[in-house]
Amino acid sequence: MKVGGNLTNINYCSNDPSTRPVELAELVELLDKSGGLPTVSELDPYRLGATPSEFGGAGRSGRDDPYVPRTHKDVDSRLAAALPGDRLLLLVGQSKAGKTRSLFEAVRCRLPNAKVLVPTPESLSRVPACPEFVGSDDTIVVWLENLDRFLITGKPLTPGLLTRLTARSAPTVVVATLRREARDRLRGSGEELAYDTRTVLEHATQVELAPTSDDPREHAAAAAAYPTLNLGGHGLAEILAGAPELLRRYDDARYGNPVLHIVIQVAIDWARIGHPSPIPEPTLAGLALRTIEDQRPELDISPEEVGTAIITARTPPHGVGRVAALITHRLPDRSRAYRPFDYLVAADDGAAQHHSSRPIPDDFWDAATRNADATALISVGIAARFRGRVGDAECLVRRAADAGATDAMALLAILLHERGEEAEAGIWYRRAADAGDTDAMGSLGSLLQKRGAEAEAEIWYRRAADTGNARAMSFLGILLQGRGEEVEAEAWYRRAADAGNTRAMSLLGILLQGRDEEVEAEAWYRRAVDTGDTGAMRLLGILLRERGEEAEAMVWYRRAADAGDTHAMGLLGILLQGRGEEVEAEAWYRRAADAGNTRAMSLLGILLQGRDE
Repeated sequence: MKVGGNLTNINYCSNDPSTRPVELAELVELLDKSGGLPTVSELDPYRLGATPSEFGGAGRSGRDDPYVPRTHKDVDSRLAAALPGDRLLLLVGQSKAGKTRSLFEAVRCRLPNAKVLVPTPESLSRVPACPEFVGSDDTIVVWLENLDRFLITGKPLTPGLLTRLTARSAPTVVVATLRREARDRLRGSGEELAYDTRTVLEHATQVELAPTSDDPREHAAAAAAYPTLNLGGHGLAEILAGAPELLRRYDDARYGNPVLHIVIQVAIDWARIGHPSPIPEPTLAGLALRTIEDQRPELDISPEEVGTAIITARTPPHGVGRVAALITHRLPDRSRAYRPFDYLVAADDGAAQHHSSRPIPDDFWDAATRNADATALISVGIAARFRGRVGDAECLVRRAADAGATDAMALLAILLHERGEEAEAGIWYRRAADAGDTDAMGSLGSLLQKRGAEAEAEIWYRRAADTGNARAMSFLGILLQGRGEEVEAEAWYRRAADAGNTRAMSLLGILLQGRDEEVEAEAWYRRAVDTGDTGAMRLLGILLRERGEEAEAMVWYRRAADAGDTHAMGLLGILLQGRGEEVEAEAWYRRAADAGNTRAMSLLGILLQGRDE
């Protein structure tokens, strides 16, 4: 069977509407005067999401708003070294640490003539199918402000989508910002739902940015650059935005102006539950009145008072930056909608000093989604799962699936599978697969294979693989290799690996190593390692140790173990124990055993038994 071929045009053959050719202008938030993508040098950080201040804003940057170099932990030099690069460059830090400005300055320095593509979360998956994007000879920077928005949608950023974005002939550089507490939340959810998200984060080149207040030299440089500001114990970006004062006013309003406080709180919770759109003013007013009735039943509050509070919340306080607690957006009908200032969102999520985390009211998930469309239900459902609200997540996603949303069908199947409801999960995977969802085809095949229905599993794997789904290619390779058809298995592994699937790279390496083709096996392991794949680090370490290169093997075992790979922890322990370093070996055995690794438990027992413990 022929499995080769050019993958360049694979997306155009898919049944998925998200991969059909579209106009670039439909997909992006920023265009230049001619209707094309702007260059980096034509933009300023404020147009890309930096918070405006009295010193600078959109269209007025570069004169009164000097950039303070981020020398602490070599942030600027690390960003510059990563540009341009093949991996997602992710700048992580607390709200108002200066992430957008720092990332923009690095991109402007290294790639001033590159084009900038700023997609929406809903449009990102359609970009690789855009002829203007694929056919451009320009270097293109794909800018993802607040990466979490692109990870909690029905068509999220995945390793496969990253590969498709960077597969065109001209260079594509993908950069993103992410709040630290959002990253921690995204890394800690359900195994299957969060697999792609964790893979995206683990494979990214991550750079951590602290506020200037964390480093005396940086803070002194900030004070010198902005001598009229009293920075105190806060970072420069916080003070420029007026963030600490806005947070103080929000906290004070809890008792001094409860209507204002609840209006802001409702807008914050609307964002925290993952609503992709700003909250319309009538919805904000209605939910605020409802919340006041529930939380402050002793108060008699009129709709007019709520309206006044909304006006106050959307108006920047005099002398406090240029930002209000609520940021106003105009909807197509010219009515107002609002997003909360993200520093306040982060504070209620427990990411600000002297401000404890505030739980989202249990009934808010339902109240805020009663009139939501499928897109919103899916985003809120995913956010619910990442926040540990499993029941809410399933309820919300089921509503969208019942309404016929294919993305929701596959997502519901994942949620059901996570809690062991495999029979119903199979039903929803099949519905999504029948509707053309290629990822669902692969998942359905995997479910069928586990049940022993290999013939039907193979049909679904091939159907998805033939459309270019690299994940299904790797599944098909595993099935074929398992029944001894190594030639075709290898062909599918190679095709998936060439498409950027890191699991296929490792599987191909294992197959080659089993045939004693160690040179090529090592090359594939190293290619997977270059993407940050921890399993490949462990496999590379095994190969190196088998040929006696223990020093480098230990390096890769340690890197994988540091990233949480319990098998690597055990292997590192064995290597250390063999060198007589029993104390550290025991520590790694214990860490792996505590994580449930039974082999590490045995190794720890043997080590302790040898010491008569």
